[in-house]
Amino acid sequence: MRLFRSLIPVFLILVVIPMAAANLEIHYIDVGWGGSVFIKGPTGITVLLEAGNTGMGTAYVVPYLKSIGVQPANGIDYVIGGHQHCDHIGGLDEVIQAGYNVHTKQYYNGSTYSSSCADGWNAAAATTTAGVPVVMPVGTVIALGNGATLTCIANNGSIIGGGSVPVTDENDRSIALLIKYGGFDYLWASDLGGGPDSCTGRGTLQLDVETSVINAISPGGAHPLISAGGIDLMHVNHHGSESSTNPTYFNMAKPAVAIIGVGAGETTGWDLPRIKVVDSVLLGTSGCTTAPPAFVLQTEEGNPAGTNTSHSGYCVGNIKVTTDGVSIFTVSADGLVHQGPNELAASGLPRSFTIDDSGGGGGDTTPPTTSITAPLAGATVSGTTSVTASASDNVGVTKVEFYLDGVLQSTDTTSPYSWSWNTTTATNGSHSLTSKAYDAALNVGTSTAVGVTVSNGAPVNIGGWTLIQANATLNYTIPAGTTIASKGYVIVARNATKTAFQTFWGVTLGANVVYINSGDTMPQINGSETYTLKNGTTTIDGPTVAMDTSAGFDFERATCGSVGTLSSWFHRASTSGTPGTGGLTTCNRGVFINEFSDALGTGNYVYEFIELFNDR
Repeated sequence: MRLFRSLIPVFLILVVIPMAAANLEIHYIDVGWGGSVFIKGPTGITVLLEAGNTGMGTAYVVPYLKSIGVQPANGIDYVIGGHQHCDHIGGLDEVIQAGYNVHTKQYYNGSTYSSSCADGWNAAAATTTAGVPVVMPVGTVIALGNGATLTCIANNGSIIGGGSVPVTDENDRSIALLIKYGGFDYLWASDLGGGPDSCTGRGTLQLDVETSVINAISPGGAHPLISAGGIDLMHVNHHGSESSTNPTYFNMAKPAVAIIGVGAGETTGWDLPRIKVVDSVLLGTSGCTTAPPAFVLQTEEGNPAGTNTSHSGYCVGNIKVTTDGVSIFTVSADGLVHQGPNELAASGLPRSFTIDDSGGGGGDTTPPTTSITAPLAGATVSGTTSVTASASDNVGVTKVEFYLDGVLQSTDTTSPYSWSWNTTTATNGSHSLTSKAYDAALNVGTSTAVGVTVSNGAPVNIGGWTLIQANATLNYTIPAGTTIASKGYVIVARNATKTAFQTFWGVTLGANVVYINSGDTMPQINGSETYTLKNGTTTIDGPTVAMDTSAGFDFERATCGSVGTLSSWFHRASTSGTPGTGGLTTCNRGVFINEFSDALGTGNYVYEFIELFNDR
């Protein structure tokens, strides 16, 4: 007999669901024996958890994504491979090669497990905006929108809250994730192990990582994320093998629904999903569990089957779970199984289930705490300044917002939290900085205001000013309309295009740098040359210290001391020039000569330059 929890009457559903609520979607894609889950957050943020074995990305994942309106042109925000076995990551390169760009990040478990599937994913990933997969740190939180979050609670044996298990098996190295939306909780852990179990009589070489994970996130654990009511939806790890879903894990999780990604493609003797998992634990027939039986679904029938194979879960093809995070979650399926019976009609889907933490957030009413950590109160700031904040919460921070004078400026969802503030867009004078931190239950904490003073100088029009090169008796008039920005540069270079100049010096000149090609006029740096900057008859700076008699050096201002004294300059090889950077900001002089450099070995010395800087 298949057991399941009571359904919610239809009239109650219509009363409870807010008409304008944004839904979280979880899609189990039927890839046969393997794993692939697609997540769509309430605001459209997308995550692909694996893509089945080689060939399944093309055969099943891509067509399914297109069928639900996720076209290649949309791309995917995040891709996560739970571990490195081919039945989980073999199809990821095929999804990317079908035209799905990955926008933000690709994560893997950090193991050194080697396979052609891992190589294929890495190669394809390198062509995306997100780039090659990186290790997913435990504690990583991905904001899915509208307060929904995805949190990494275990990876490669490390458990959130500081615990660890000495794993060696690739399955036990799996990433574990908790997805929360209001009161709804979904636990996914790829092929994570639950170890041997004497009650159900199971043996396995995998270690018990599951118990450490569920203990850590439960009330009283090292990092509580769920309530005493447990979770709502459980991913049955490792396709329902005997290594997975031990009684302790199930009893503490208390899922209403359990889903198994399973099907054709197994090796003879695996017999997935196992009776000792589905019947003995999930359906509670062994007396080894205290949690109520779960409603068990599987994508299709395990094949080849054997005497240990369970047939108790409903085979329903591709499965979709939706929830507004408030009171219910609804499970539906399409019945498009590739192997075994289609039991969609017998399952009674679609069905709706009560969220165990109805009302949102698992009863979490504790707001996060946050504070501005830089700049310090009373600081004077100019140019582009990094504003940083700390934030912490009893459950988890989902985002930090930065405010200037009470107006939202930037949002950061990943620690360390920071905002790059271009202070030139603010008026000179006093301003106030604050931060706000949010958690998944939409509790918010606000920092104490930090007062700072913005002090940016005005740009200076240096058109018509002259540079005088002594000994060579050269005069160069700066073109009319040339403006040097506050904390900006003007580079006068000899007979080189900007592109060629940047290539030679190995720099990319910033937006605050004006580049002038003098057309072989100046500088013509030879031995003993000095430089003077004038505005009409008024000397602005200079004469500088003299170039070495042998030439071939770079001079850059090191102190605010006398411009004609060697101790005021860095004196180094000509190849050590730093055009467009390194200007002294503490002299309060306005525009001055900051650097001049010879450039040996360049034919007619086209890469020589004189650099002016405005420190106000």
